[in-house]
Amino acid sequence: MADDWELLYHPLGGRGEYVRLLFVEKGIEFKDTTDPQVIAKVREGKLDGFPVMFPPVLCNGDFHLAQTPTICKYLGKKFGMYPDNETDEWRADQLNATIHDFIGEGRLSFHGIHPTMTYYKQIEETKPYIERFVNERLPVWLKHFEAVLKENNGGKGFLFGETVTYVDLGLMQALRATESQFPDAWNNADYIPALKSFKDRMCSRPRLAAYFKSDKCRPFAGDSMM
Repeated sequence: MADDWELLYHPLGGRGEYVRLLFVEKGIEFKDTTDPQVIAKVREGKLDGFPVMFPPVLCNGDFHLAQTPTICKYLGKKFGMYPDNETDEWRADQLNATIHDFIGEGRLSFHGIHPTMTYYKQIEETKPYIERFVNERLPVWLKHFEAVLKENNGGKGFLFGETVTYVDLGLMQALRATESQFPDAWNNADYIPALKSFKDRMCSRPRLAAYFKSDKCRPFAGDSMM
């Protein structure tokens, strides 16, 4: 398979950003396609090849792959950002799924009345759902991630082993989304010191830091951790 990478996604960060960061960290070029007509083709099931349901979609020639956690795991293995033993491989897979469950639950709190209706058409109605997420659910998720991080080297390095994996990038992005969406809750979360240091450490990696400062990095929308 020729490495002719293309990402199909909306012109925003969102779930597609988890995929972009893998390319950025490895310094690998890819085509970032945000054309609304192409995205509509995906959503309408008119993309050629094996059926996919929603963007983001990773393309490499005739190979198409959807579902953000699956894409990230695939690229992690492809790019050598993958655990070096079977035990950590499956623990990483578990954590990868958990990270995207976290983002999914956070997003739904902004769509309490209707999951596909824009947040801006249900702002007042969805406030109780957001407050409940921030007060009751957010600490549960963050404390879990803190505990997982500390399992490896006391939380002073990466999640698994001694090198960066796709799950490190996924957790970093989820934490960036959390800080952006809920700055007060993040700043007051004194129960996750290792997690905060991890996020800062990951964000300062040279290629990532340069990307975050560039025009290529799309800002958070501010309406559901996306």
